[in-house]
Amino acid sequence: MDILKKNYFELFGLPVSTQLDLKHLDEKFTILQKQFHPDKFSSSSDTEKRIALQISSYLNDGYITLREYITRVEYILKIREFNTDESKTLFDKEFLEEQIELNESIELLRIDKKYNDKVSILTNDLSAKMEALVESINNYLLQTEYEMVWKSLAKYKFYHNHLIELEPMIRQ
Repeated sequence: MDILKKNYFELFGLPVSTQLDLKHLDEKFTILQKQFHPDKFSSSSDTEKRIALQISSYLNDGYITLREYITRVEYILKIREFNTDESKTLFDKEFLEEQIELNESIELLRIDKKYNDKVSILTNDLSAKMEALVESINNYLLQTEYEMVWKSLAKYKFYHNHLIELEPMIRQ
C-alpha cells in the first residue's frame, strides 16, 4: 500500500524540518488513526486486517518519531541517507570535560538539599546551550552538513539527559 512507502513527514503532510507544528501532527495522526485503526476492519478479510494493522503500526511509529525533537532529527538524517555509526563516540575533549564537570555538579546538587537557585541556574544554562545547538542543527541541515548535524545532536542529547536528571530536583 502506498501509505507504507511514504516517509513520516509525507505521511502526516509535514515539511521535512526539525521545527514542526505539533498540533497539526496530532490532528493528522488522529484523522489517520480513525481511518486505519484495526478495529474498523474487524469484519474484513484477514488480508485487510493485516494491512490495517501494518498501517496503524506505521502511523504510531511515525507519530512517536516526529513528536520528539531528538528522534525527529535522527529520522531526518536517516531519510537523507546519513548513516550514523552507533559505536562511534563523540570526541571533543573540551565538551567531554564539560560533561564530567556537569555530572559532578549534579551529583553535588543531589547531596546538597539547599540547591533551588543552583538547580535553576544550571537548568537555564543547559537550556540555552540546547537552544544554540538547535540553531546549529538547523543551519547544518540547510547546508547538508550531516556529520555536523550528528555531532551537534550528540551534544544536545548529553544536555537533554542532564536536564532529565535535574527534573526531580526542580519539583522539590
